This record gives sequence, C-alpha cells and structure tokens, in this order.
Amino acid sequence: MAAIIKSVAPDSIAADLDWRVGDEVVSVNGKAIKDVFDFYYLCDDENVDVEIKRGGEQAVFEIEKDAGESLGITFEDILFDGMHSCGAHCIFCFVEQLPPGMRKTLYVKDDDYRLSFLQGNFVTMANVSDEELEKIALMNMSPLYISVHTTEPELRDFMLGRKCPNILDQLAYLKKRNIEFHTQIVLCRGVNDGEHLVRSIDDLIAVGAKSIAVVPAGLTVYRRNKTPIGTIDPKYSKDIIRLIKYKQRRCLRTFGSRIVWAADEFYLNAGRNVPSEKNYEGYMQIENGIGLVRKFLESGKRARKITPPSLPRPLKVTLATGMLAEKTVSDWASSVVCENLTIDVVGIKNTVFGETITVTGLMCGGDVIKALKGRDLGDAALIPDVCLRDAENTFLDDVTLADVEKELGTKVFKCPTSPYGTIKLICSDKMREES
Repeated sequence: MAAIIKSVAPDSIAADLDWRVGDEVVSVNGKAIKDVFDFYYLCDDENVDVEIKRGGEQAVFEIEKDAGESLGITFEDILFDGMHSCGAHCIFCFVEQLPPGMRKTLYVKDDDYRLSFLQGNFVTMANVSDEELEKIALMNMSPLYISVHTTEPELRDFMLGRKCPNILDQLAYLKKRNIEFHTQIVLCRGVNDGEHLVRSIDDLIAVGAKSIAVVPAGLTVYRRNKTPIGTIDPKYSKDIIRLIKYKQRRCLRTFGSRIVWAADEFYLNAGRNVPSEKNYEGYMQIENGIGLVRKFLESGKRARKITPPSLPRPLKVTLATGMLAEKTVSDWASSVVCENLTIDVVGIKNTVFGETITVTGLMCGGDVIKALKGRDLGDAALIPDVCLRDAENTFLDDVTLADVEKELGTKVFKCPTSPYGTIKLICSDKMREES
C-alpha cells in the first residue's frame, strides 16, 4: 500500500508543481504518512515539505501557502499502510462462522479505528496503541463505534481470544479528550450476561458512553469455537428487556438520555411490542438492529398517505423477508388497503448459515430461489435491498438478482426495506411497465 495520487485539481498547488496522477507521496515534513489523516494534518501549516516519488525518482517540494489551504489532490485509498485486521478470535466471531466458498472479502476481519470514524464500523480497540489513541484525540476522530462486550479485563481477553489493553482506560482517555463513542455488547448467553452484563453497562455509563447497544450473538451452523453459548429464548429475552428498561429509567432521570438499548431481536423473540419512536432518541444505533422494527412501523404510517385507493389493474407481488421480520412485514402487508393489490409475504429460511440466522440482511440468493420456486408469485417478486451488495445486486452467496429472476421465471425487483419505499415501487411506472 502507498499514498498514490488519484486526482489533481486544476489550478491547485499540486497542479502548479506538476504533480500527476500515479505519483506517490512518500512523506510530509520528513514524516512517513500512514493515511489521509496524517497527510491533511501535516499539510495544514503554512510551510510544508512534501516528498514525491515518480517512477525511480524522488524529489522534495518546499511549499509556502496559507494555513489550511488544500494542495488539491485526492488518493486512491484512504489507508496507506493497509487496513488493520483484528488479530482476535472472538468466541462469537461471525467471520469465523462463515461457510466455505463465499466471496473473499467476507472473510476479512477488519478492526481499524480509522474505518470506525469514517464508516461507523465497530472495532474492539484491542490493537490500538497509546500513540494511536493520541492520534485519535489530536485529529478529533469523533465519534467512534467500539465493541466492548465486557468491561472485565480477564473476561474480555477470553472473549476476544487475545490479550487486550484495558478498555475502560482507553475509553476514559477518549472521554477526557472529548471523543464521543458509541459502544456495543454482543451478548453471549452464559458468558458475559447476568452480573457481568450489569457491571459492563454500569461501567460504560460511568465512563461516558454516548450509547450502549446490547445485541445477541449470531451463531451459524459452521461455528467451530468450543465455548458454549446458550440460545436466546423468549424468557431470556424478557429478562434482558426488563434489565434494559430498568437501566433506561435510571439513565433518563440522571442524564436525560436512555443511553442503553436492547436489540429488536429480543423484543421479537419475547413476543413484545418494540418501544415508541421517541424511545430510540434519533436511532443512534439503527445499523446495529436497534430500532429497525419501530422505523419500519413508522414508515408504514407514512405509506398509508401515498397508497392509492385502487390500482388500474390487478397486481400481485411476493415480498421475501427474513424469518425474524416475517410477522412484522406480514402484519403491515395485510393492513394495506388498496383495491387490485395483493402483497404476499414469504419468510425465507436461511440454510446457507443455518436456520438460527433469521435476519433479512443475511438472506441468501440460493435460499430465496429454494423458497420461492414453484410458488404462485404473481406479477413480480420483491427482494429487500438490505441483502444485496454491489452494482450487480449480489447476495452474500454470490447469487445475483438476475440469477434469481432467471430461476424463478418471473420479474424480480430490488425493493426498499421500508413500507413507504415498497408502496412507491409498487405504484411506479417501472413496476407497471416491467411486471
């Protein structure tokens, strides 16, 4: 990896110096640069020395400019030293539970604090040095998203399968330097629950976490780690919800925020209604499965306002979804009042990862084909966009949307995961013309 120039802005300092696409920035002010953060931070001064490599030749450019003025270049990658991998073997690691033969990028275990800041990835901070902690503070990389799992050092070492820095010391340092952080506890029944969970929540509240997500570990049939992790049954889910609600009430009184939330999966598993939209305080951790159901329900209310009383001709669509969301989606579909419209919802059992994996985002193309083939799908099948990747609309098992359409022999559409988006698609010209 290297700091390779991707573009040079016209009339910029870089253009005046004849820097070109493909040139490599070797150093700034004599210091090696590991990422774009180093580059922009070091180039912020009025006097900057930049070393450029082109082919086999290198030259140092002494630059005088206004403080904060851009040099006018972008890079091929944001990380010049490569992505930091975690080096851990968590007892619940999903990457280590993947079946063989899937796309290579799925097997990469990233744990890079820079991607946490830029993309909201959760990282353990287990490979972050004191020097990198200082860099986070110096460059104001806020907010960060941090996987804690437990605040007890020995238990955390065991869960991550490696020796880790003291997470509370790291978080206290970040808080002192005004770096905001959101945290998650992946709950492994029989390992970090009970009194361990209570202690972790209390510790994270005390150290100033902006939010705490408690989410159940996802376990596939390919899990090889020998540490027993119990299943999440309705009674257990109710106990977790009860604990979280208790902590929320205390936090709301003391801090004006609930701070800690339970994943939607606990509510669905327990057969309980999810909290109101107000409860989620802006959905701080919706990507972590905190509030997705509530947002779906709220979208259903908005969808009613754009649903026409009737369609010009009969239309039947089949909407695929994960088993966890099947009842929620079916309840919404049955509530839609529109003459000539039928929405049939089908829950897709996950045989690629195992039937314990029930979320829509991990739905695979092969399972969609298996579940829908031979059914009366009507005019079209709808596939939620959350389980599709890249421009080719590829599932995790490398089956594409086009493959599904070919196998099913009917038109297949990528569909928003919200009722509002679904109704817009159903009423669109594209749906009428192509189905």
